[in-house]
Amino acid sequence: MSSTTSSSQAPLPDRLNQLKIQDSDENEIDRPSGTSTPGAEVGIVLGRSTYPKGMNPKLRYIKPYWWPYKTHVKQRWIGRQILEVITTEFRDRSMEYYRHALESGVTRVNGVTARPDLVLRDGDRIDNTVHRHEPPITNDPILVLHIDRKKEFVVISKPGSAPVHATGRYFRHSVLEMMESDYGIKCYSVNRLDRLTSGLMILALSGKAASRLATEFAQGKVEKEYVARVKGIFPEEEITVDQPLLTVDRQMGLVIITPEGKEAVTIFKRISYDAERDQSVVRCRPQTGRTHQIRVHLQYLGHPIANDPLYSTTEVWGQDLGKGGVDLTPAAAGTSRMAALQARVGSAAPIKKTVDRDHDDIDLTSPILLSEQARSIISKLRRQKDEAEDWIKWKEVIFTAKQAQDELEGSQTQSQPTSTASTDPSDGEIQSSDPHAPSPLKAPAYLPPGFCGECFVPLPDDPDPETLFIYLHALRYTTPDLGTWETPLPRWAGENWDGDWRGWCDGAVMKDVLKEDKESQRQGQQEKGTLD
Repeated sequence: MSSTTSSSQAPLPDRLNQLKIQDSDENEIDRPSGTSTPGAEVGIVLGRSTYPKGMNPKLRYIKPYWWPYKTHVKQRWIGRQILEVITTEFRDRSMEYYRHALESGVTRVNGVTARPDLVLRDGDRIDNTVHRHEPPITNDPILVLHIDRKKEFVVISKPGSAPVHATGRYFRHSVLEMMESDYGIKCYSVNRLDRLTSGLMILALSGKAASRLATEFAQGKVEKEYVARVKGIFPEEEITVDQPLLTVDRQMGLVIITPEGKEAVTIFKRISYDAERDQSVVRCRPQTGRTHQIRVHLQYLGHPIANDPLYSTTEVWGQDLGKGGVDLTPAAAGTSRMAALQARVGSAAPIKKTVDRDHDDIDLTSPILLSEQARSIISKLRRQKDEAEDWIKWKEVIFTAKQAQDELEGSQTQSQPTSTASTDPSDGEIQSSDPHAPSPLKAPAYLPPGFCGECFVPLPDDPDPETLFIYLHALRYTTPDLGTWETPLPRWAGENWDGDWRGWCDGAVMKDVLKEDKESQRQGQQEKGTLD
């Protein structure tokens, strides 16, 4: 999208129309969570990924809602300006967006309005209200495989694209929330799967059961088996990778192989090879439970997961796709995390320099000195994410609208949205939401089509459902206490895959566990009533 070059004296609607924003007929559809529009039945199927916004039958949507919560300052934030913390920690939107949001006065620290240059101190409490626009996820339901009310656990198959817990922009589109909203089952997590990973999970029905089962996972007593679709011809012989892993960038969740990392061991065995796509289906047995373990170990072998957006793009990793790991020689320009922290902590004076979204916090967030290659990879991943989020729309539409309104009113206005410190709700003290709360923001003089009518931010296009998950599926767990549980083989793991990623191999049909559970509970209540 090109920059705006029209005169500041042009009428406001005309100036904004020159920005080539979305057509006005592509408005967001108000649709309850967990529902989709049967586009095929009403004749709107125009081809792949061409459904009108909010109408893709492969996606699950939820109406945006206001959400107030509070969180306390973390140790790594102490001594840093709030704008810098928000920009580098959360990266949900651009630095310019957060600056204007803070200047609108909707964020408070210890009950006092927080401005962009406020320096955070130990013990500070941040209060914030956001209009949550949860991204859509795939419309695949959570499959309930087994419910044991006596032992207080549930076995499910999680769809790819849904996180287990509330995190980042996701809250109601999380497994624990959907289990309660869709099935009326209050669950507690025992183990985690990456948001992009599908497959078997064991959930507890009480906090006590969760603690007991989580101990088994933590102690390595649970045998796990996954299946993945990877690039290239994977070797036929069984291969064991024992390379240690370390997370070096929190914002992107990037994990690399380095001696400073934690012990990690994975055993791989090829199941089949797809010559048409030049991809292999591989059985994966992790012997440890590290973050991104299977994904990084497969990349190390030169066979990353075929559609992995983090570890499988040549634009970021080069033609060898990270085979053999990254260079570990520290960059000459790099500084240690301790030095980076010391440069920021203890100064009450505002930090004048502008945050560099590519490089400013790379050394700060990494626990080790990084090589030039590692720093370059992190920068490329961040830019790739920014491009996918369409930052140019924020700069050239939202803030042009704000500037134009300020000119018309002759003074600073509060036309920006309330999304500032978008902290992970699992880290903060979440307050109850009020979906009917009126907008605390003043509406702009002109709201272009394609923008939210509550918080006045541009509404993103629907994602392609096939980019919301990766070809990695938790297939089987064996526990000392609960026995062995497994899902059918996902359709994309079949030897003669037809390209449709939904469903199971050989058309496997699962029994209605929820119906059986309701009937069992009904009979139990009748027997109890008879005894009483």
